[in-house]
Amino acid sequence: MQPEELVRVRIRDVLAVPGVDGLVAAYFNPDGPFAGTLFDLLGENPSNVLTLDDLLATTLLDISWRPLAVRALLAESGHVTAGLAAIPTSLDLWNAGPDALQSATVLHQWFDQLPGVGPVIASKLLARKRPRLVPIHDDVVFRVLAPPQSKFWVTLAAALTESALRHEIEGLRPAGGDSISLLRLLDVAIWTRHSRSRNARNARRAVGVPEPGPLPPLKS
Repeated sequence: MQPEELVRVRIRDVLAVPGVDGLVAAYFNPDGPFAGTLFDLLGENPSNVLTLDDLLATTLLDISWRPLAVRALLAESGHVTAGLAAIPTSLDLWNAGPDALQSATVLHQWFDQLPGVGPVIASKLLARKRPRLVPIHDDVVFRVLAPPQSKFWVTLAAALTESALRHEIEGLRPAGGDSISLLRLLDVAIWTRHSRSRNARNARRAVGVPEPGPLPPLKS
């Protein structure tokens, strides 16, 4: 089975969990403990300019910024703007060609190398700017989907070329959630189903979703 087919199977395993739509709805409940749509809608978010609102929005996803990283982002604002300008603003991951993915990869790698940032925080910052193209990923997502090493974006893009799978993910969209990208719906479904955080466990308990089994270790 090809890697994208395996990822489709793993996505469908998450979607098949009874009550997963309730977990997604709980995550985007404006009165709940999660970031919800604030991550996307907080403050100003111009397409090609990194703002302080962008940095604040990412902290809602349980990360923090070191002073050295913030100074570098401010000092190199022109470099960041040029990098963002090279990435299409209205392109979905599954329709992205090599050039668009390469442009996103270059900026992701630049964010990644900043002090205290790394690939996870870099993905959250870039997903704030390009939510339809760049998936948020952390160890929970990687352990659930288990993509080939260093090929997460291209493997997920190939998996999502199946329109039926995208339709199934769209079925998770909560009322009033028109601003949420499909990638974010998927990320939230995986995270709320498998995260060991207190809030995720409480959400599963409230919705009546049983606790998941242990996840496989991260691939090295």
